[in-house]
Amino acid sequence: MPTEYMSDFMPTTLPCPPAAVLALADSAEQRYRVYPLMSGSKRRWIEAPDQELKTAQRWLLDQWLYQLAPTDAAHGFVPGRSIVSNAARHVGCAWVVTADLRNFFPSIGASRVAQVLTEFEQPADVTAALVRLVTRRQRLPQGAPTSPQLANLVARRLDLRLLGWARRSGWNYTRYADDLTFSGADNPRPLLEALKQIVRDEGFTLAPGKTHMMSHHQRQVVTGMVVNERVALPKPHRRLLRAMLYRLETMGVDKVDPQQLQVVQGHLALAHFVDPARFEAECRALATLLREASSSPPATASSSFVPAVTKT
Repeated sequence: MPTEYMSDFMPTTLPCPPAAVLALADSAEQRYRVYPLMSGSKRRWIEAPDQELKTAQRWLLDQWLYQLAPTDAAHGFVPGRSIVSNAARHVGCAWVVTADLRNFFPSIGASRVAQVLTEFEQPADVTAALVRLVTRRQRLPQGAPTSPQLANLVARRLDLRLLGWARRSGWNYTRYADDLTFSGADNPRPLLEALKQIVRDEGFTLAPGKTHMMSHHQRQVVTGMVVNERVALPKPHRRLLRAMLYRLETMGVDKVDPQQLQVVQGHLALAHFVDPARFEAECRALATLLREASSSPPATASSSFVPAVTKT
């Protein structure tokens, strides 16, 4: 058993999978709804399990998979870690290098999932059923609740090798899902060669055109956060948020479409999570506006609320 990344794991403490969970394995392939999700010009295919399969996968995640620990380098989908904890490891460095893994979830096949599940030392037929329960078309589906944790567990060897190389060479390394980040003081060219080799050896592929080298003279961005001096939101994001709040104050919350209001709340929640002190006033202002709106009669929603902000 790979003890270098195990934490107090005791197979004998595992609850047996309920018969109802194992019974879904043979029909799991037909229990997904597949639909595209657009993000700008990019399209991702989401494979969402139906409620019964999702419940079974959630049971497996809570009862079994969370007993296996990802590496310290993993920050995505790990309790207590976030885009902020990921970015914080790279503040104030001469160089920041970022790269993406191509098709992270779909690139992880059923055989690699089976290798993780065999660590639970269960009968072969149980392991095989659980593999079918959490895969679709012999790979991890992007939309199942088990996929993020399984992907982190499959990527442990990748993390350990990159972390080992980084430490020997004076670099920091973290991974947030498919986003790889390194920071340090030396010339990043040797890092790029080692990165390509290790990623290839571990059965992954770097996304073309997604590797970036940022010196301290440039804006260094890690998982959407600027890290030159401290973890901060990019200026365009801050300007957009303040423009949104200004529109709310001048138009009134009751005239804003509820979906657009959710956009404002989401932006502000992120800002407050990154820098609570700096955005405390904005949070209080939004709370006041929402209280006023709740005590006012409904009005016609406006269709032109979110302002355009030029990126710099």
